[in-house]
Amino acid sequence: MRTSIVMIVILILAAFATDISAASRRTSQDFQTNASFDLMVQKSAVLRLGATRLETQSAFVTYTNEFFGGRINALKIQFFTQPIGADTQATLMKRGEGDIGKNGYAALVLFLDAKDQITQANLTYVIPGTTVVRTVASSREELTRYVSGYYFDRIRLRLKSRGTYNTAPDAKDEVLTLTWDTELDLPVFDQIKR
Repeated sequence: MRTSIVMIVILILAAFATDISAASRRTSQDFQTNASFDLMVQKSAVLRLGATRLETQSAFVTYTNEFFGGRINALKIQFFTQPIGADTQATLMKRGEGDIGKNGYAALVLFLDAKDQITQANLTYVIPGTTVVRTVASSREELTRYVSGYYFDRIRLRLKSRGTYNTAPDAKDEVLTLTWDTELDLPVFDQIKR
């Protein structure tokens, strides 16, 4: 009996070590993807007016329940303008961007239902001095229009998404346009708190 328990513990530890080892063996090519994000601010009391663009070359995907007090699972896709090396990967695994996001980054958060289907998409666009966060799709019609390819099996995410978010042109406080164009096939890191 005692030998069986010891063997079970050894097998569990070996499986855990293999999982950590596989994650640490990933190279910057495992996170490579091209995506673009554009922000045009026509009117704002807070944001700098004009056009800015992020051309990203890497992305890091986590499966998380960090939003809404852990009640909803989501895919958080962080896009960066630089490659993701081993040190950056370790920082991202601890839920931080570190220095890789200092020149700008974008994040697309896909909220999921119980069947891992997308119910809402939020986009964050960050450059030095400017942060914009918007819900860019919250209806089935918007999701169908903006997401032309989606596959998620809790190990990999394949996503093709392109769209434009516009505030109402007659909005009193702020008029802006946020566009994105992404296509990726990347590993997913499970960060669900149990």
